[in-house]
Amino acid sequence: MVESGCFEVYASMKRLREKIARRLNISEELNGEIIFEIAKRNTEKIEDIVEEFAKNLAEGITNIVNIFEPEIICIGGSYVYHTDILEEKVKKALKEAKTYNKETPQIVTAQFENNAGIIGATLL
Repeated sequence: MVESGCFEVYASMKRLREKIARRLNISEELNGEIIFEIAKRNTEKIEDIVEEFAKNLAEGITNIVNIFEPEIICIGGSYVYHTDILEEKVKKALKEAKTYNKETPQIVTAQFENNAGIIGATLL
């Protein structure tokens, strides 16, 4: 199945959870934490899904780097809870991505984890 759509279709945690749940034949209605706990025990079965996610996320980050040249990229949301299975793959994919005469920025996770957006919104 060929997917088309915005960046979220390719590199959102929601889509990653859906793909993992389908592959492992578990209910997509379970919360993400449970799905990822099951996934951690079945990493060989989902390796290609995680690799594809990392590649897609790296491609999106590379686009940001090529346009804005940031020194640092901060990733928040539920990504911060699953860095143990995602972080190294994303960093590896970023090294392989094509930035044009620009250095790959430092990648960090949001200090306030999944609450970063709501905290930021209350400060405005």
